[in-house]
Amino acid sequence: MTSEDALEAAEALLKDLAADIFLAGARVEVALDADSLPEAALRLRDDERLDYKYLSFASGIDFPDRMEAIYLLRSASHGIVAELRAGLDRGSPAVPTLSGIWSTAEWHERETFDLLGIVYEGHPDLRRILTRGEDGDFPLRKDARPHRVQREEWSFKGVGAPKRLPGEGNRTERS
Repeated sequence: MTSEDALEAAEALLKDLAADIFLAGARVEVALDADSLPEAALRLRDDERLDYKYLSFASGIDFPDRMEAIYLLRSASHGIVAELRAGLDRGSPAVPTLSGIWSTAEWHERETFDLLGIVYEGHPDLRRILTRGEDGDFPLRKDARPHRVQREEWSFKGVGAPKRLPGEGNRTERS
């Protein structure tokens, strides 16, 4: 199967769900609403011709005006990658979880929640795994305030001037 064949099959399969389907290099990209993401994922996984049984990556992107949830699928039979992109509201980014479809999504979605604040509705264990989250910030958001560590200059208390080696002249004279 070629990328063009995978594009045609995906268009026929998702014509009622996807806002846009196109080729980006050899990758099939599918743009859709967040609510239709689980149905599109099930169709792509269960279709015998496309055979997208492997979720290789899930994450998110923060744009100044919106956010997107990203899922990369790979077919073991033909090796073509499909990318699902669901547009989200930046003020309250939420998308249905795909952890019931691919168990791999569970950790990827937790990491994305922890770093970007995208809420995966229906996730079995949506909690922070990388940051403490005490202040409620999401460090990869464009509007996040990074935690600044106040650096103290080194002080060498009790350390005298360096000693000269035997036969060494004045250090100001050497090159």
